[in-house]
Amino acid sequence: MAGVRRDRNDRASSLYEEERLPEQVHIYLSFWHHWYNVIVHRGVDVAPRVLPRYTEVYISNDIRPAPYLLDISETWYCGTLIALILAAHHGVVEGWLFETAYPYPRWAARVLGRVLLTLGAALLSTLSFEIIGSLSTKTFLTAVTSIEDWISAFLIKRFHWGEVGANGEPLRDRTNNFIWVLDRTNRREAIRETLQGLAIFIFDYSATFFLELGKQLTQISVERILGPALYFFFAIPVNFVPKLLSWLSLPAPGLGVIQDPRTLWFEYGVPIVIQFWLLVLLWLLRILFMAKAERLALQGWQFIDPQMTIYWHLIRATGMHLLAYTAYQLVCGVIVAMKSGLPQDSWFITVIDGPLVPFLGKVMPDGRIFAAALLFAFHWLLRAASVLGVRLAQDFWIPYILWQTRYSIGGAATYWLLCVESLVKDLSLFEPEKRVTSRVAMTALFGLKSSWPARFHLSTVVRDD
Repeated sequence: MAGVRRDRNDRASSLYEEERLPEQVHIYLSFWHHWYNVIVHRGVDVAPRVLPRYTEVYISNDIRPAPYLLDISETWYCGTLIALILAAHHGVVEGWLFETAYPYPRWAARVLGRVLLTLGAALLSTLSFEIIGSLSTKTFLTAVTSIEDWISAFLIKRFHWGEVGANGEPLRDRTNNFIWVLDRTNRREAIRETLQGLAIFIFDYSATFFLELGKQLTQISVERILGPALYFFFAIPVNFVPKLLSWLSLPAPGLGVIQDPRTLWFEYGVPIVIQFWLLVLLWLLRILFMAKAERLALQGWQFIDPQMTIYWHLIRATGMHLLAYTAYQLVCGVIVAMKSGLPQDSWFITVIDGPLVPFLGKVMPDGRIFAAALLFAFHWLLRAASVLGVRLAQDFWIPYILWQTRYSIGGAATYWLLCVESLVKDLSLFEPEKRVTSRVAMTALFGLKSSWPARFHLSTVVRDD
């Protein structure tokens, strides 16, 4: 397998060389194509994507200025900054910035803090699942391949189950596979696969054991060593670090705490509105970097830019995580609002706390079916609203595409339609790779906490096992 990967890398490198690219461009493409395969395709070597040649209708050599919001003069920027400084100074001097009689600054800080925490959770999910997870997957597959090759080489050298060279080392064919001696009993292959399976199982179990052991040791070290050290040297409370993760958890109204609907709206509804527009911005950035990924093709080289492709894939994953977290917050908010606004003996509350049918109440209690239905509905609503928001932003966003690429106006308009169509397909609810139906099913079976997203599916080539 390792030899097959090297062979594919050689073919990818030769494909770049066939185009007679400049040395600097060739090094750039080879380097980023490697990381593109690692991050997006989880270490599977996929050949570089070759694009068709663009006609002159789609290409423009005009140098366009920065569009609106980026073309404001420095005077306006300085004036805005001075106004903010004066307002903050006035608020501190007069006391209204921190007085409880004027709660709006504190309320705005709470709202923005919750938005930043949710966005940070989405970014952390992308970092941990899509980057660190992809590197871990590649490392694991490399280790598994080495184990399989070692066992095969051991069987060939010890029991002569395959051909060896003059130096006693196992021989390989053109595809870098071992050359096995024909076994008419068909027993050797079963024995070899069994040994490899047992070795991989032991390796997998050992890796899981040491990871869990490291997690437990880290937790103990944080609680018993780092916490007291911070208290001794910096007077920071001992329980600050152990409780840090719970403080940074996804901000959502607690299902066991009844709050006034008006408070729910101002404390959690406003952040969700801001998060939605951040979601639309992420989809627009995805379209922009998809366009920038074709900048080499617009210059005459028929290759997609792997660096820009990595960027738009990670932006896409962050958007998907943010969408899932926002849907979760909406479900929590609706359930809490219904509990606070309806009488406790209402049949709606009965549906939330436990289904009306006794059998369903035993199988799926605590309103799991209701939460799952809400989760599906809010996923659909956020996806439909996202597409609508992107469509309405066409006149505003196309100038950014023209500014960052060599597309002509007609080419950018055509490209925009294709990207929106791609976004609509990507935001489909029923494709397994989007993990929507699995989240809804997990919510119906195990409760709302199970709706949190796991690793997102970046690659369109590599499928989940």
